[in-house]
Order: sequence, then C-alpha cells, then structure tokens
Amino acid sequence: MEFAMALSAFLCFWPGFPAPALVLRCGLNASLRFSPRAALALSALASFCGAAGALLYRGGLWAAPQAARGPALIGSFLGGTLGRAWLLMFVARFSGSLMLARLQALPLLLLVALALLPARAPARRIQDPSAVRLGALCLFCAAADGFFGAGGPLLFARLLPPPILRSRSAPSSTALLVAMGGQAGAIALTLCAGAAQVLPPLMLLSVALGSLLGSLAAGAGQNAGRGTLSKGMRTALGVYLCFAMLALLEQAFGG
Repeated sequence: MEFAMALSAFLCFWPGFPAPALVLRCGLNASLRFSPRAALALSALASFCGAAGALLYRGGLWAAPQAARGPALIGSFLGGTLGRAWLLMFVARFSGSLMLARLQALPLLLLVALALLPARAPARRIQDPSAVRLGALCLFCAAADGFFGAGGPLLFARLLPPPILRSRSAPSSTALLVAMGGQAGAIALTLCAGAAQVLPPLMLLSVALGSLLGSLAAGAGQNAGRGTLSKGMRTALGVYLCFAMLALLEQAFGG
C-alpha cells in the first residue's frame, strides 16, 4: 500500500497537471479505502510537499518576486488556518463522513471543471497587484486549500494570471507559496487542535516523498523540454480526474 501511495503521488505531480493535489484528493476520496477526511489530510500533505519541492528546484523562496513573498506567505498562512478552522467546526457539528462528502462534492466539481478548462493568456497586460490586494487574494485561495485540501494554487492562477502565460504545467512561484503557506497553516491548526487523522506514519512518508520527487521531476522535465509523453500523461490524468469526480458524486448523492 505504501509503495502504491508513493507511486500515485509521484504520478500526480510528475506530468505537470494544473492541479496535481486535486487529482490525488479526488482519487483518494473516490476510493472506498479512504474517508473524505483521510483523503483531505493526505492531499494536504502532498500539496505542501509538492509546492516545497517545486520551489526548492527553482531556488527556494527567493524564486518568488520580492514584493510578493511577505503578502503571499502571511495571507496564505492565515487563509489556510481559517479554512481548516471552518472545516474542523463543521466536522465537530456533523461528524458523519457522508455530510462532509456532500458539502464538498459540488465545490470540488467546480474546481475540477476549472482544472480541465484550457488556460488562456490575458488579453491585456496584468499589472502587479498591491500588497493588500495580493494578500487578500492569497488568503481567499488558501482558505479554499485549507477547507478542501487542494485547489488553492489553481484558483490563484485563474484569478491572477501571469502577464505572459508560459505553460499550464508551470505554476507561478507565488502560486506555489500559496499552497505551501496555506497547507502549513492548515496542518499546524489540525495538529494543535488534536484533530489529526491517525494514519500510518509510513503512508504519510510515502505520500510526502512521492509528491516531493514528482514535483522535482516535473521541474526537471520542463527545463528539458519534455513533450509528447508529458502531454499524454496530463490527458490521462484529466480523464482519471473526471471518473474520480463522478465516483465521488455517486458516493455523496447516490443514496
């Protein structure tokens, strides 16, 4: 099981799909072996490690624009903490997995649709946002990340596209900061509140290592100009994401 988890996390992050943590989140949730909370916890860990690996490959926190580092990290950490706080309050009130699955199913469907839509370059040059606007945007996107376990970088990339869109498979360094800061806040609050899922340590290590290596391999592939294989894998992940989402909806509303 641990090897399968590591391989699954690696394959989600390696092809450079626009929302690898979302693919892992929906795939785990669609499996009957994982509850919605377990799938959320594992995808949150994968999102954090994947973003950290991608930033590490680019040179660390210094890869992001200097003016964006502070607002992105502060806003995303607060947003991830708030999003996870809302989730924990809901879980405390409605402890059943079915209620949580139903609450998150339709928003996850919207995130899946957003991930599958082709990215387009903006019609005009996007000016750099102010620190307040950037921090608020990071807070909003990271709150979604903390509540759903995935999707924050995808929202950030759609709400604030770069002036020159390089590639769907190359998220901006600021978007990676949103994922890392948001999931750091969410995981820290979960641990401090004593609400962490009891999962095998080897499974957690496998998911973390698989996502970290996958993001590093994705960065190396982008520099090497990887072509047909990665496109085919991204298409396969998109198809898999659709089927996983359908299975998730059937479990939530199928009776």
